[in-house]
Amino acid sequence: MKPSYRIWSLIPILFFTLFFAVSPSFAQKTTSSVVPLGQSIQIDLQYGAVFLNNDVLLSDDYWLRTGDSIHQINSQKVATMEDVKTHIKDKEQITIHYERNKKMYTKEITSDQMLKLLPFLRDATEGIGTLTYFDLETNEFGALGHQIVDHASGLTPKFSEGSIYLSSIEQIKKSIPGKPGYKITSHHNNTSPIGGVNENNVYGIFGKIDADAMDNISMKEVEIADKEAIMTGEAIMRTSIDGQKVQDFAIEITTVEGHLFQFTVTDETLIEKTGGILQGMSGSPIMQHNKLIGVVTHMYVDKPKNGAALSITEMMKKNP
Repeated sequence: MKPSYRIWSLIPILFFTLFFAVSPSFAQKTTSSVVPLGQSIQIDLQYGAVFLNNDVLLSDDYWLRTGDSIHQINSQKVATMEDVKTHIKDKEQITIHYERNKKMYTKEITSDQMLKLLPFLRDATEGIGTLTYFDLETNEFGALGHQIVDHASGLTPKFSEGSIYLSSIEQIKKSIPGKPGYKITSHHNNTSPIGGVNENNVYGIFGKIDADAMDNISMKEVEIADKEAIMTGEAIMRTSIDGQKVQDFAIEITTVEGHLFQFTVTDETLIEKTGGILQGMSGSPIMQHNKLIGVVTHMYVDKPKNGAALSITEMMKKNP
């Protein structure tokens, strides 16, 4: 089993408020029903380039900056860390060609300066989250309910390809006021991805799942509720906190404002085990009156029993 101790994936869950730009020019998805999920997933995004995730001082007055991307080393194209290591091997003097703000730059550096640079280069990122829904007609999925960002730089690099894997919850670090908890997950090293990621935007990650990968998962569809149907009162959050088992937990919706709403965890079993909302729960579907109404997006750091959510119809627009 491969433990995953990375907890970046729900960094946006730490924010206290969330604002989305709403554009009436985007029509809502016409699908009337989908399968609400709740499975924990590992997400891998390949950048297709090599990025800096921190500022690095190469010499007395020469900096490479967070978000710079290296495209060539010694006139050889690079797209991965393996490319970088190959093209700097046994080289005393190295020429890097990098991009900053859509402009290209060239810099001659020494092997010692390159060694200083290496720890801050990334070609991919990974983390955990929760599957929200699966569309039986199109095999499309949605997850997270918010954008993936690089945990170190806070940037959102473009990605060339992405994959999702079903993961198993091995341990829970309980949330306490002021200190959000998180899930520790694992998956087999030889596990195949269950699907690919096509989009990463403020509404979450989207792509397609291999239908065969869902053979052991309940495919019971529920109706999608419009945001106008969301009401204060009792509701259900579906998520995974033990192995690969998906469970329903009681919550209370406290306020509804347009396509955003807030809720409080009331399920004593969930509170006892997790303290409320955890990093890794972003994407958990929320149901009310047997309809899918929304997706968990955020928690309140000082009050981990409290969370924020986005209406499912807004998420399924896929575009802000």
